[in-house]
Parts: sequence; C-alpha cells; structure tokens
Amino acid sequence: MEKPIAYIQLKDGREAEISFLSKKDSTRELNRFINALVKEEAPIIAGSRVSLKEEQKWKDKELAGFKRGERFLLIAKVDGKIVGTSGAIRDRGKSKENVCLGIALAEKCRRLGLGGELLKLCIKLSKKFFKPRNIYLGVLSCNKPAYSMYKKLGFKEFARFPKWIIQKGNYVDHIYMKLQK
Repeated sequence: MEKPIAYIQLKDGREAEISFLSKKDSTRELNRFINALVKEEAPIIAGSRVSLKEEQKWKDKELAGFKRGERFLLIAKVDGKIVGTSGAIRDRGKSKENVCLGIALAEKCRRLGLGGELLKLCIKLSKKFFKPRNIYLGVLSCNKPAYSMYKKLGFKEFARFPKWIIQKGNYVDHIYMKLQK
C-alpha cells in the first residue's frame, strides 16, 4: 500500500487509514469489496458481480487516469482491510472544468463518520488537483442517509431523473447534487 495521506477516527474508536489507489493494492481485495456491495444490493450504480479480470482492467484504468491527472481514487482501510473508496473524475471535453465525486462504504463501516470525513478529503483534494468550476455527485433517492450527509456537507440538489435506476426490484430516482461554494 502507498504511504497513507490521512487517518480518520471512527465513532467506534477504530482508525481508518486513507491512501491513493496504487499498483500494490490487492486486486482480489478490491474485487471482494465491490462484490460484497453488489451482493447486499447497496445503493450504488454497479448492479452485477465483477470478475477478477474486469477488476484488474478497472484498476489499470484508474491508475492510468490518475497518472494523466484526470482522476484519483482514495482507499480507506481499517485493520488492513478495504472498507471504503472515494474518488473524483474530471469531466471531459467542454465540461472538463467539472468534477464528479463518488463514494462507497462497506456495510460495517457506515454511520461511523467515515463517509463524511472521506468525502471532505475527496473534496479538498479535488479542489487542489483540479481547481474545478463545479463539484457534483449522484445519489439514489432510496439512500436517505447519504442524501442527508451530502446536504450537511454543502451539496444541493440540481437535477432529478425520476424512476431512473432499478434498486432491489423497484425503480428509484437518480438525484444529482452540486457543492455550493
């Protein structure tokens, strides 16, 4: 693992170590992390299991994008295990001054303060690296805890696509929120 860039104290007393994704991060562990989220039907965009080969392709794409200054991915580990990720991707073309954020947390690490602190760090790094005009993210309407957290962090809803994404057998709204300066 790369040198940690931050530590986040969780409400249960444990500490999360935050670093940028690196070649040394285990593709197998990243694969277990995403597939656990898919299995629990977490409110994320990924909807089906990811093979180890697909995970390696994704990891290579993330690392290449980081090298080109187009994106970054933060890895949160607790007790040496991946429990969360948060990343930023610069839009392309004429909207390249905008940055989209994303976050995913293992079920056992939700509601412990990790999500908010990890997203704050992601915002800070996005501003430093990309100097964006806009920072935005998407959230499913059924993910009320995340929506509430985003509002507390200064995000405001600017678009809603009604009944856009299927989640646990029902169509839910896909909401886009922009960070207010």
